[in-house]
This record gives sequence, structure tokens and C-alpha cells, in this order.
Amino acid sequence: MQAGRPGRLAPTARIPLGERNGMTHGSEQTGGAEQTKVAPRGDLLRVETRESRPGVLVLSPRGEVDVSSADVLRDAARGALAASPRCLVVNLTGLTFCGSTGLVVLMDACRDAETAGVRFCTAGGQAIVRRVLEITQLGPVLRHRDSLDDALQELDGEEGPEQPPAVAQ
Repeated sequence: MQAGRPGRLAPTARIPLGERNGMTHGSEQTGGAEQTKVAPRGDLLRVETRESRPGVLVLSPRGEVDVSSADVLRDAARGALAASPRCLVVNLTGLTFCGSTGLVVLMDACRDAETAGVRFCTAGGQAIVRRVLEITQLGPVLRHRDSLDDALQELDGEEGPEQPPAVAQ
């Protein structure tokens, strides 16, 4: 520890992996140019894909989305979009954690869907996941709805990506 600064590590200190905070899930700089690589952890996340009605795919991730499991959700979203659905809904109800990497995956999926002309939204979620969407103000960006039923009902009445309102002349 540095003198005069209790609780702070010296800039060149190295913390053995076993002694790191359990919340650390990403690549980190540990004082020098050395980085810890994160091994993919597909066991943290499973994603079910189903067609709820013709042309409407629902992705239902279950578990944690962080840097070590994000590729599972990313691959599922890409696979769903490759099927050219009319709508894609990501049902967040089964998520117990969604870190910043998970939010990036959701934003990328939203952007990719809109580029492909596919309606996109997220739905549901436990309190901790909904709170992250609220804090980051990504709920409106992802067109988040309170429940899967709300999302499906809204998407059923719409065609193609959301269009801005027409300007009256």
C-alpha cells in the first residue's frame, strides 16, 4: 500500500487472480502493459430463440450477460437477424445481470435490425436489469417495453423500422 493513502494500491501492484474482487469480469490493466484475457463463459448464459408468431422472433437470454458471455447473445441475435424476421424481440426477463458489454450487444442488435429493416425492441426484465436501462437511458433507444406481451402487441401493429413523424407542410 502507498503510504498516506489507506486502501489504495501502488500503481505497479499486481493482484493475484484469486484475490481480485469477484465483480471483476473484464480485461484489466494491472499496473503495467500486462492484460488479463477473459475466457468465454457460455455457461453463464443460455439463449432460446422461438418464433412467437409468423415473422416475429423472440430471443430469451437466461443468466448473466457480461464480457465473458456476451458472444452467446451476440451470436444468437445475428442468427435471428439472418433468418430475416419482420420483428425481433429480446425478452430480458431471464437475465440476472446485464453489464456494459451486454448493453453494447443489445445496442448493436438494435442497430443491425434497423439496418436490415427489422423491427426491434427489448421487453421485461428483473428490477436490476430494468434499473440499468433506466440509469443509462437506453430504454427508449432499445424501445424497451414492460412485458413481452406489450412488445408483441405493439410490434404486431407496425411494419418496418420506426419512421419519424412526417412534417406537415
